[in-house]
Amino acid sequence: MIRGEWVKKLTVVLFVIIMRNAGMERWHSQFSDSPARLAWLEAYLSRPSAARPVLAAVDDSTFSLGQWIDAFIQLEQWLEAQGRRASFDDQLGYVHCACEAAGNGANLTTLAAVVAEMLDDYGFEHSQRKDEH
Repeated sequence: MIRGEWVKKLTVVLFVIIMRNAGMERWHSQFSDSPARLAWLEAYLSRPSAARPVLAAVDDSTFSLGQWIDAFIQLEQWLEAQGRRASFDDQLGYVHCACEAAGNGANLTTLAAVVAEMLDDYGFEHSQRKDEH
């Protein structure tokens, strides 16, 4: 079987695992109306090595998987607008830090809003200009 077919099958398996863990109603409410979230899931969580730490971080937080994905999308948009890039691990660390910074106020705001505020206030130290190697 060619590599592309394996990636597609693995993606479907991961979606099924996520749906089972989240529950069908939660899955539907978080992802059915958001092509951006689904695209992000497919792009980043189709590899088990990326999926495990993200899902573990989500489980340990008060924010939903959908909110985490929105935060990653917010971070990616900021990086693109700034002409910068960062490793996935560094992005995960940044969003995790934002989640901890939200603390008890997590129910008062979205994780993407916390990420946006942190980016405005502090930037992203572990990012690099796209033209740097």
